[in-house]
Amino acid sequence: MEFKELVQKRYAARAYENRKIDDEKIDEILEMIRLAPSALNLQPWKVKVVADDKLKEKMCENSMDQKHISTCSHVLVFCANTDLHGLAETIINGMKAAGAPEETIKFYEMAANNLTSRIPPEARLCEAQKNVFIAAAQGVYAAKSLGIDSCIVQGFDPAAYSEILDLPSNIVPTVLVLLGYGADEPTPKVRFPKEEIFF
Repeated sequence: MEFKELVQKRYAARAYENRKIDDEKIDEILEMIRLAPSALNLQPWKVKVVADDKLKEKMCENSMDQKHISTCSHVLVFCANTDLHGLAETIINGMKAAGAPEETIKFYEMAANNLTSRIPPEARLCEAQKNVFIAAAQGVYAAKSLGIDSCIVQGFDPAAYSEILDLPSNIVPTVLVLLGYGADEPTPKVRFPKEEIFF
């Protein structure tokens, strides 16, 4: 499917067939998410993959009781990783191990230090979340390319999710992507005209 067609056909599925997505397709989606772009390639995210029905039910209870969270096949919980400095160090070590040119590594170190040093601790979550949304968007189109429907959900209690999923303090639930085979019909897309968006 061409990307233009993916964009046109993808919709927010809120009812799902009672069947699981096979592991091979989930792995394909996760690999496409793994390749998502991010500022300085920091990849400041972790994605918790949830298929267990009991766990999805607990999540639903802390998501304004949105039933499609418990009825979809899988929930991808996209979390922001606020440890930007640690991520930069990991990337630098990876570049060294891969034999990247010394000047490339030095340039990256300079750029990473500039970014991480100018962001105060209280702003690191926001910085990480900017990138998380890119990865989540890549996930919904990756799913659609394999014939799988999705829904993006922000209406949930991040603190409750952190407890339910036993997450460390630097990993913050940010957005959910529900995956499954849609059992509803897409409604017509309503978008602002281009004149109101582009200037």
